[in-house]
Amino acid sequence: MNNRIKEWLEQTAANDCHASFEQLYLHFAPGMQAFALSIVGDKEVAPDLVQDLFVTLWLNRKSLAAIEHPANYLYCALKNNAVHYLKSRKRLMPLVFEENERITLSGENPETDVMTKEIKQLLETVINDLPYKCRLVFRLIKDDGLRYKEVAHLLDISVKTVEAHMRLAYSRIVECLELVLPQHTATYKPGKRSGL
Repeated sequence: MNNRIKEWLEQTAANDCHASFEQLYLHFAPGMQAFALSIVGDKEVAPDLVQDLFVTLWLNRKSLAAIEHPANYLYCALKNNAVHYLKSRKRLMPLVFEENERITLSGENPETDVMTKEIKQLLETVINDLPYKCRLVFRLIKDDGLRYKEVAHLLDISVKTVEAHMRLAYSRIVECLELVLPQHTATYKPGKRSGL
């Protein structure tokens, strides 16, 4: 995925490619909107902040190819814009967590493609049932490819807290798989060959 993102950036910078820029937007916008929402606490303002950032990126598209870590760059820029928005409104609000925010698994991971539809749906349910901040951390790391330190910096939490959120997410996923996988493997007995 990182190679594809770099390719989108390079094509946008070199050729003014609208299609590549749109792919970049479609890839990052859902996660960035949830992130902006966690800072500004306003469902109408969050998408506007993301769109404003992408307008600025388009206007400065010739320099996009120089971005080393696109996800980190975009989320840091969005965080700065969100904080600037709050300061311009002269009201700093506490983080507002939307309990019904949904995260979907991306079908880009080869391991996900191999899973059965039932297991994939169960995993989506498990992830969507995580506490909001835990889901946000999980998405930033797994969907957007940020490192633990980058997520800690973006959310103003410690790396240990990021690790705790990821441990919680993984433990819930493992619990889910342990409940489901025995049902799928019950008919398979290693070492026994039936019908041969």
